[in-house]
Amino acid sequence: MIKIHIYRDQEKNIMQYSVEGHANAAEYGSDIVCASISILTQTTMLALYELLSIDIAYEIEDGWLYCKLPDNLSNDIREKANLILDTMIIGIKGTQGMYQEYIEFYDEEV
Repeated sequence: MIKIHIYRDQEKNIMQYSVEGHANAAEYGSDIVCASISILTQTTMLALYELLSIDIAYEIEDGWLYCKLPDNLSNDIREKANLILDTMIIGIKGTQGMYQEYIEFYDEEV
């Protein structure tokens, strides 16, 4: 089971997210559910860093990904980051809709 946690501030901005576990929907290396979530969450992290030059804090290990944005983003960068992060959420929800038995999704305010 893949567990995805989205953490938002009081203004509903995503401040951090984490992904834990494996879907186990198919053999290792052939699991399209794991691959889909990995691509969505890692590409989001790369876009935040490479396109917006956000100095994100992150960890990546087997079955674990964590990404945290700094608190002091300008309004312009925050708006652009929200578009990238919202796109990730759309992709995650679409994947979860097709493979709900393999993905738990939590979206909460901290």
